[in-house]
Amino acid sequence: MDERPRLWDRFLTERDRQVYAASGYGKRGGFGSRPALFIIDVQYNFCGDGPEDILDGLRTYRTHCGPEAWAAVAHIERLLLLAREKNLPIFYTESARRADLRDSGVQVGKNHRGHEKTVIEGTHATRVVAPLAPRPQDYLIGKRKPSCFFGTLFMSQLNFLDVDTLILTGCTTSGCLRATAVDAYSYNFKTIIPEETAFDRFEASHAINLFDLNCKYADVIPTDDVAAYLSACPVRAETP
Repeated sequence: MDERPRLWDRFLTERDRQVYAASGYGKRGGFGSRPALFIIDVQYNFCGDGPEDILDGLRTYRTHCGPEAWAAVAHIERLLLLAREKNLPIFYTESARRADLRDSGVQVGKNHRGHEKTVIEGTHATRVVAPLAPRPQDYLIGKRKPSCFFGTLFMSQLNFLDVDTLILTGCTTSGCLRATAVDAYSYNFKTIIPEETAFDRFEASHAINLFDLNCKYADVIPTDDVAAYLSACPVRAETP
């Protein structure tokens, strides 16, 4: 195992530790040279209107992820400022539904929030939180399923911008962030998850999904390491 403590350590059994040590998982994939920053679903309906206990927040937004969301926002903001200084591509997703909810699909049969008004596009609930608000030149992608690659122009835009490294931040670790990370790996992008920028409503899901992603699909590393990488990147030329 890694020598430094990781947040998933307390969830692993002794057998898990032995298998990890013997199986060769968790190798560092490293950064490429043409990164993009991606902010996934960091919206008010996932973060709440401010830091608060998750059980209190769930009374307003049933997608609420607790105070960990706003802690992550501060770390994302740090990377966002660096990405803007370097003129790097910055992507956002908006996870939202049309007003009649007809585009929710099978989600309405799996959880209650597919029927609720806090998922409707164009509302405060589905807006990116103010500290991370996108600029006109950033890329905002509407999606209806967990992976941002599914049914969107995301891959086309990444190809056009010649991106080779995706820095994934946001939520939820076990849902949209994980699905996008697995697809990014499948499309051969170097995939980086700054550990402190990811969040989830379930502590166990958050920890174990980061462990599994770090084993097989992405580098889950400290935000400090990602900030150092971005600081060393050259300023990107304007896209023609």
